Amino acid sequence: MVKEKIQGKRILLSRPPSSMETAETVFAVIDKSREAFAPWLDWVQTTTKPEDTLQFLENANKDWNNGTHFLYAIYLEGQFIGLISAFNVAKEHKRAEIGYWLDTDYTGKGYMTEAIKLLEEELFNNDFNRIVICTDVLNTKSAKLPQSLNYTLEGVLRQDLYSEPLARFRDMNIFAKLRTDAKTREY
Repeated sequence: MVKEKIQGKRILLSRPPSSMETAETVFAVIDKSREAFAPWLDWVQTTTKPEDTLQFLENANKDWNNGTHFLYAIYLEGQFIGLISAFNVAKEHKRAEIGYWLDTDYTGKGYMTEAIKLLEEELFNNDFNRIVICTDVLNTKSAKLPQSLNYTLEGVLRQDLYSEPLARFRDMNIFAKLRTDAKTREY
């Protein structure tokens, strides 16, 4: 089973508790970063209060216990800066998808690159074979992360998602990495 805490060189990934205190902390970052997140993360529109975030944390905790979603808070020197998760977990097929977001004050400093490396190593060490990262074709900043980490662009799913808040279909890049693609690295 995946670890609840993963220590990196600069950051810590930790399974967040389903508490109102944690929900308020996470919500404050979502609210502050709302404008930057809105074009890419439809759930931002329906996350309007800390209670919405608490419900998400409670659901993620249940899914963790079921082995279908592994959510981690990202901490830098004890400060919460974002979330990363392995979701759409299919243990029988040894695959998962990684999703992520970062406080806009901390982007461009390599923290999410480190978080993805830590999570992918944990998944590969737990017998996963395939990791997928999907990004909106228009979100070139987010797509740079899997590209820089040697994920293979397998294709584009045309009009794969409909965004109600944006009133448009979204084309999605599908990036993937296999365990055999991963290189040995030090963290």
